[in-house]
Amino acid sequence: MERMYQLLKREMIDMNTTLSTALSEEKAKTENLQRTLQKVSDSGSTYVRWGRKQCSGTDTETIYTGFTAGQFYEGPPLSSRYGGPSNILCLPNNPETSNRTTVGRSLIYGTEYEETFFGAGAADEDAPCAVCRSHYTYASIMIPGRKSCYSGWKLEYHGYLASNNYGYKASSYICVDNNPEFLQGGKSNQNGNLLYATGTKCGSLPCPPYDDHFAVYCVVCSK
Repeated sequence: MERMYQLLKREMIDMNTTLSTALSEEKAKTENLQRTLQKVSDSGSTYVRWGRKQCSGTDTETIYTGFTAGQFYEGPPLSSRYGGPSNILCLPNNPETSNRTTVGRSLIYGTEYEETFFGAGAADEDAPCAVCRSHYTYASIMIPGRKSCYSGWKLEYHGYLASNNYGYKASSYICVDNNPEFLQGGKSNQNGNLLYATGTKCGSLPCPPYDDHFAVYCVVCSK
C-alpha cells in the first residue's frame, strides 16, 4: 500500500511539472504573439492623396489635410526666373509659422488646376491634399500608367498623372485623385503653381503598349 501511494505521489508530481512547463511555454507563445500583433498594429506606410481633403482608404487615417503647393510656374521667356525646386508639397492647413521674413528668392505658391480635364469647373480652382497613413503596411508606391494595383497590393486611390506645362518651369509628377475636390474660395485665377493633365508621346516611348497623347492613369498602392 505504501509503495502504491509513493508511485501515485510521484505521478502527481510529474504531472504537475509537465503541466507547469506546458503553461509556461503557452504563456511565452502568447506574449510573443501579443508583441507581434503590437508590431503589426504600429506598422504603416504614408502617402499623399493629391486633390482630396481627407484619406478614405481601408484601414487608413488622415495625418493632416492641407494645400498643394510648389514654385511659381513661369520661366524663360516669360520670366527672368530660371531656378527653384521642382517638387510639389502638401502644406498643412494649420502651420506653425515663424516670425522671420525672407528676401523672396525662394517662394512657394498655392497650386491650381489649369484645365477642366480634372472635372467640371476645375480650371483655376485651388487643389487640396491630404497626407495619409495606411495601417498594417510597410510600403506605399505611386504607379504611373495603371489604375489598378498589382497582385498582393492594396488600392489606396487612383487618378490621373499631372504636372506643370512643358513650356514653363519643371515640376514633379503627382497622382491627382480621380474625383478631385477644390479649396473653398479658390476659384480666383491667381496662377502660382499649376497642374496640367499629363499625356504620353509616341516615339522613344513605345506605342503600343502606350498611345499618342492619351492621358496617363496613376494609382497609389500599399503593401
